Amino acid sequence: MRLAKPVDIRQITQALAKGGCPICVFLKNYQSASLQGAAPDVVAGVCNFHAWALAAAVKADHAASLFLNLLARLDEDASGKAARECSFCAQIRQQETLRLKELAQQLRHPMVMRWMEKHGRLCRAHASKLLPQVPVRLQPAIRAIARRSAQELQEELQSFLTRVREGQPGGGGVLGRAAEFLVSQRGVETE
Repeated sequence: MRLAKPVDIRQITQALAKGGCPICVFLKNYQSASLQGAAPDVVAGVCNFHAWALAAAVKADHAASLFLNLLARLDEDASGKAARECSFCAQIRQQETLRLKELAQQLRHPMVMRWMEKHGRLCRAHASKLLPQVPVRLQPAIRAIARRSAQELQEELQSFLTRVREGQPGGGGVLGRAAEFLVSQRGVETE
């Protein structure tokens, strides 16, 4: 796994222009910052995905400190206590909830909604989670944005496939964008 260098994104509107689902963009950035800056004594548990992300992408001394802290807690967990929830997953779920509410509020502004209808993208998971949070009058637009996102991806994938079959380099990250659209960002659990 490669972690992107986190940028300072504090509001969901800052993630709109980055391309892709703004919730996924925000959470990917948040996840990178969390993994790279987590205090070892604050991380109480780690899931499979985030353990491997720490091992592969975080500075070695920082990852070693985090793992040492987790290993020290094994005695506590061996006493019959249930395994601890992944600290990173819990933080990401909390941020996802906050950012969905924030985006739902922003979409009530006509300028933001017009921009999203013309340029914005939403992954399937976040479009679905966003629907009950927006007024009924905005729900058709959310569905249309998700459909347009899917259609644009289908066109990009067809073009990609044609280039690859012709022996040209694929490139462009379309496979990652397709995966994000279908199941959200890596490390973001969707129900």
